[in-house]
Amino acid sequence: MDRRQFLRKACLGSVAAHCYFSSSPLRFKFNTAHAAQNKTLIVVFQRGGCDGLNTVIPYTEEDYYRMRPTIAIAAPDSTNPNAALALNSQFALHPALAELVPYYQQGQLAVLPTVHYPDGSRSHFRSQHLIESGQISNEASDGWLNRHMQAVPFDSPFRAVGVGDELAQALRGSVTASSFTSLDSFGVGINSSEQNLLLERVKPSFEQNPTGSTVRDLLNRFGQKTFQDLDYIDAVRSQPYQVENGATYPDSDFGRDLQQVAQLVKANTGLELATLDIGGWDTHSNQGGAQGRQASSLSNFAQGIAALAQDLGPLMDDVVIMSATEFGRTAHENGSQGTDHGYASSWFVLGNQVDGGIKGAWPGLADDQLHDGRFLAMTTDYRDIYYQVLSQHLNTPNAGQILPEFNPSSLNLFKT
Repeated sequence: MDRRQFLRKACLGSVAAHCYFSSSPLRFKFNTAHAAQNKTLIVVFQRGGCDGLNTVIPYTEEDYYRMRPTIAIAAPDSTNPNAALALNSQFALHPALAELVPYYQQGQLAVLPTVHYPDGSRSHFRSQHLIESGQISNEASDGWLNRHMQAVPFDSPFRAVGVGDELAQALRGSVTASSFTSLDSFGVGINSSEQNLLLERVKPSFEQNPTGSTVRDLLNRFGQKTFQDLDYIDAVRSQPYQVENGATYPDSDFGRDLQQVAQLVKANTGLELATLDIGGWDTHSNQGGAQGRQASSLSNFAQGIAALAQDLGPLMDDVVIMSATEFGRTAHENGSQGTDHGYASSWFVLGNQVDGGIKGAWPGLADDQLHDGRFLAMTTDYRDIYYQVLSQHLNTPNAGQILPEFNPSSLNLFKT
């Protein structure tokens, strides 16, 4: 195969793993490392637009039950297993999110019921792109997390990873980030002895100094990053992973993805940023209430995040898990007992250093309080969450510069 084919094969690795590359210092010997500032951020994106009103339920609002005659979640009631789980005298969680309630009670879970951005798009692709870019302009070409890496240089082979079929927009940019679907299957798609022979023969070609040719420079850089990733992943997976603290990950792709992130955190690979996705949120029909499509997705979501936090144990002192989604759903259920693309939705931030509780003003659900008369209104700009994570957790100097044309509010997500 020619070099382009090799790089594609090496990056995709039996179609089960791939890498996204840019410039990076290169090393080939595995050494443990710590993330910049010893902090790690794990971002879970709920792709498809999660219905926030059935996630964080405003159970004292009569309009909520009026607008959702078949899919509303019953108000908290200890005798009803399908009832919402009270957080305070105004809000409750969907019963499928039971695993998250203890973290809220311990003050480690911030719940933000009304997150979006001004003039928000109801296009999945545009809204995802804007939110992951950390801007509200289509001109954004790199992600907010990559801009953080540009602002805070740090040499680590696994500083940033995306788990999934494609690298998230949040990590795209001029600083290297790696991506894979499975640590176990990461490779060039052949057995280990053949792989070692192939790499031994082609590696010298990629260790040559850059020549000034754009194509050759890219081949050199990408090839060396592939070798580096193979070395480090081999070192990580050479030691059987042990889930700790009684954690049980859900038997799902999401659960397996989270466990791989935990493995990288515990292996001291220098992991600072990790992104992963969970789908199943585009509930135009048959959404269900306490049971059904959304409930199943919420259960997978909550079980996975709770397992990750439990597995990491005291490491959660330096780890923050944040969830995001591109938009919420219509306040009224539709004729198919589902909901359509909307506006504000619920986001979560979890960690031992998080200042837990309900965050953000509540706009109300009366017809004249809805955005455009149809959607839950936004009271928290998602960039305020990013600003808090950047400035208070990742310790990004001049964090505001990562979020162009944005003035942060007084939102507080972390303990002082």
